[in-house]
Order: sequence, then structure tokens, then C-alpha cells
Amino acid sequence: MIAFKMAESRPDLVHSLVISGSIIAMTDAVSAATMERLGFNKTSDLLLPESVKGLKALLSVATYRKLWFPDFLHRDFLKVMFNNRKERAELLDGLVISNKDAKVPNLKQRVMLLWGENDNIFHFELAKKMSEQLGENTILVGIKKAGHLAQLERPCVYTRRLKEFLASVHFEPLQED
Repeated sequence: MIAFKMAESRPDLVHSLVISGSIIAMTDAVSAATMERLGFNKTSDLLLPESVKGLKALLSVATYRKLWFPDFLHRDFLKVMFNNRKERAELLDGLVISNKDAKVPNLKQRVMLLWGENDNIFHFELAKKMSEQLGENTILVGIKKAGHLAQLERPCVYTRRLKEFLASVHFEPLQED
């Protein structure tokens, strides 16, 4: 979401975008539908687990294949990654905006949506819709057998697609207004 805002407000600094597993804006409707479908009350309940069981639930939603780690790794991960829980929950709540305030940015830059085709959080269909909304400078590349965390599940495929896109934009001149 922040990358889209940066690209729109500072096209002189942002030459192109690669977006994975993020949407233009987290609206009330998208948030409510996603949380209801996944069985959570609010975003922070999903993204800020407090227990090993909660972390396992997050990983099962975010990945295509079941990942197995010993519980001590889950506990260590919880300690390191989910401190300052109250502040993080407030930030997550602040990301949700009203449906009427949501707008699609008018981007001049090339955009690549690099998406897991089995994303359970932001479905591939949502990525297709977003690609259409963003217009002709946007390409959508799906990664088979990958979920929301495609870069972790299929790192070789993800990196190859990323390199292909970056090579294609590397020699393009910056667009001037």
C-alpha cells in the first residue's frame, strides 16, 4: 500500500514497482470479507499471533504447502517478530480505510504484481482485478503452488520472475512529465 502511494506522489523517485501480496488499499469491505472468510475477527488477530497455535494458523493461511517447524522455533519466532504488539495492532487498524476513500492511483510507472496463485489472504482473482484497475503498464505474474508468501515458498521461481522484470525496466528511460 505504501509503495503505491510513494509511486504516485514521487514518480521522480520510483521508476517501477514490484508488488507481492499487497493491495492498493485495505478497505472496510476487503478487510471484513477477508477476515470473515479466514475466520478471524480483525486483521491483528491473524497477523499478530500470541501463541504457537496462532502462529501455526497464520502460516497455514499464508502458505500453499504445510510448513513444519518444531515448536521451539515457533516460540522463538513469536518472541522476536511479534513484540510491541499493541503498537503493531494500532498500525494495522490504521491501515483500514473507508470504501468511499479508496482510489486507484494513476501510475505512469511499470508495475509487476508477482502473486502466489494459491494466495488465501488476497486471492489471485483480486490480483487480476487490481491489475485491470492499474491499467496497461501493469503485468500480473502468477506463481503456481505458492500462497501469500510466494517468495518463501518458491524462492527460485520468484527470483527468476523478479529478475526478468527488473532486466526489462533497467534500460528504459525515466518518464518525464
